[in-house]
Amino acid sequence: MINLYIADESHTGLVAELLASLFEEVGHTPDAAQIASVFAEIDADDRHSTLLAADEEGDAVGVMTVVETLSLYAGGYIGVINELYVVPAYRSEGVGKMLLDAVKDIAAERGWMRLEVTTPGAEYEKTLRFYEREGFFPIGPRYKFELD
Repeated sequence: MINLYIADESHTGLVAELLASLFEEVGHTPDAAQIASVFAEIDADDRHSTLLAADEEGDAVGVMTVVETLSLYAGGYIGVINELYVVPAYRSEGVGKMLLDAVKDIAAERGWMRLEVTTPGAEYEKTLRFYEREGFFPIGPRYKFELD
């Protein structure tokens, strides 16, 4: 049985380890220590939520982060899923869907107009198919500009 809960300051190490694994898989550079230092700021901000999934033994097996933002094009508040990671041994076991369903509930409770997700590139076809099965559809590429 998988249990879901909202992460708080006491879960900083778990969140950092899980997200460091995600970032290593997709070629991003933040390590667990860097993630842990940012998580304290995120946790203190009511617009951010971090969900954790744990197995029967209480071991963390998945994480999802979502942030509320205001969007004129969407007509109000939306949620943006920035990270979703499930440990390899629990993939295709419904953990990702459970996390996504939980964030859909949060979106409904908060009156968000929609959810958007930051996805990896086309080389992660299985990930993209997962989101499409869950009702997401592409809305165009996303670009970034690095600030000093």
